[in-house]
Amino acid sequence: MPANENTAIKGRIDRIRFLIGDKMGMTHYYEAASLSQSVLYDTVGGSHPLMAALEDALKSADFQRAKAASSGVVVLYDEGALKSPRLAIAHEIEGEIIDIAQAQAQAAETSKDTTQKQVHLAIAAFLAGATLEDALRRLCDARSIAYDAQKTSLSKLQAVLFQPSKQIEVISVSENKQITVWGDTRNKADHGRFSEITHTEVVALVMGVRAFIDRHLP
Repeated sequence: MPANENTAIKGRIDRIRFLIGDKMGMTHYYEAASLSQSVLYDTVGGSHPLMAALEDALKSADFQRAKAASSGVVVLYDEGALKSPRLAIAHEIEGEIIDIAQAQAQAAETSKDTTQKQVHLAIAAFLAGATLEDALRRLCDARSIAYDAQKTSLSKLQAVLFQPSKQIEVISVSENKQITVWGDTRNKADHGRFSEITHTEVVALVMGVRAFIDRHLP
């Protein structure tokens, strides 16, 4: 989970801790339960068992149960259990693809055959570019930023993640520029312009994408 998302979740958890204090009343417990639901939804998802407990407590106006379930959410957070399995798997898969891309870049460095070297570089560029595209989609999903699911090119995704005129700057100015450069390298591979791809730019792409994912979607 990105650092700023962690901060947002922690802020809600801290608020829940306050709201379920012994001297609080029904209104506070209701707010705690509602915040707890939002924490579950944004981390492990709405199918978590505690979500049903919270919903049932709120529907029946049983605020002691709402308090207890909210307390359970805080305990899970403290134990590090509020992590999305789906996102963890996605991150792991992206890491594995980047590892393969890096291996291809290393193979290109040692290859004595020019044609084979360019093929290695093209494969690395393609894989790293595809991984970045997937990461940008996940970043949009994580921030609830709408995008056209039928048109998820790097340029389309970075355009919705970087909209200064709308005060949307999920990626920085420098990251936006870097993604454009990475996209150019990926496009060379996608369009068969293998001879234009350099080892330096592919290594920069592979290492840059790995760092970007670790920074935004750890």
